[in-house]
Amino acid sequence: MSNENETESVLIEHPLLVSLILTFVYGFAIYLPDYLDLENVFFTNPSPFERISFEFVSRFTLSGLLWIFVVPISLYLMKGLTSRDFLRTIRLHPNQISSRSILLGLTVSISFFICVVLTAMLLGVYTSNFSLLTSPDYENGLGWFIFVFALIPGIWEEIAFRGIIFSFLLSRYSVGKALLLDSVLFSLFHIFNYLLLNQDLSSVLFQSIAAIPVGLSLAYLVVKTDSILPAILIHYSIDVTLFISGFIFDLSNTSSTLIFALLSLIVIPPFLILLFSWIFSSNGKDHTTDLKGK
Repeated sequence: MSNENETESVLIEHPLLVSLILTFVYGFAIYLPDYLDLENVFFTNPSPFERISFEFVSRFTLSGLLWIFVVPISLYLMKGLTSRDFLRTIRLHPNQISSRSILLGLTVSISFFICVVLTAMLLGVYTSNFSLLTSPDYENGLGWFIFVFALIPGIWEEIAFRGIIFSFLLSRYSVGKALLLDSVLFSLFHIFNYLLLNQDLSSVLFQSIAAIPVGLSLAYLVVKTDSILPAILIHYSIDVTLFISGFIFDLSNTSSTLIFALLSLIVIPPFLILLFSWIFSSNGKDHTTDLKGK
C-alpha cells in the first residue's frame, strides 16, 4: 500500500477507556430525543409519518454531529490532522473506495438475504407475506420506512465502531486484540435497546451476543479491504433483512425461531463475510500487514 493511501492512526493515551466512553455517549445521544419525548415538543398530535420521520431525522442528525463534528474536532483536528486525514483514518477516503469493495459489500448483502430466505424455507417457516410492509397492522402502513431507518445503524454504527473506535484501538493494540475489543464494545452498545427503548431483555441479550461475531467479522473485513464502505453496505442489509424476516416468516414455533435466529444472526453473516472477503482478496499486499499494533 502506498504512503499516500496508508491509513493514519491517531495516538490516544487510553484508547480503550476513550472508546468505552464514546460507546456510552453514543448510546445516550442517539436515543435522547425519545427519552425527552421531543416529538411532542415540536408537533401537536403528530401523525405516524411525522413521528417516525422526526425519530429518524433526530437520530441521524445527532449521530452525524457526534461522529463527524464533535469527535473529529475534539480528538482529531486538535492533534493536527486534516479532514482528509480523518476520512483516511476511518477508511472512508475516496482513495479507499473502489468498485471492487462496493461489489464485495453488495455480494455479501444479496447472499445474506438469499441465505436467510433459504434457511426459513428449510425450517418450514417461510410465508412470503410482504404485505405487512405497507399494512395498517404495522406502524400504520409505514413498515417500509425500515429501508430509510436502517441507514442509521448501517452508516453511523460502522463509522463509530469500525471507523473511529477501531482506529483508536489499533493505535495501541495488535490487530487481533483490537478486533476483539471493538466487537465487545459493539456488543455493549446494544444494551441501550433495553435501557432506553425497553426492549425485551432476552432479545437484547441475544442481540448483544450476536453482535460479537458480526462485529468481529465486519472489523476484519475493514482491515482486509482498507475500506469501511463494504461494512456499511452489509450492516444495512443485515438490519433490513432481519426486520423483513419478522414479516415474511412464521416464527411462532419456539424451536424453529431459535434455530433461525442462531443461523441468521450468528452463523450466516460472519461466514459470508469471511468467505467473500477471501474470494475477493487480491494477490497483492494484505492490508493486515500495514496495521500492526503498537
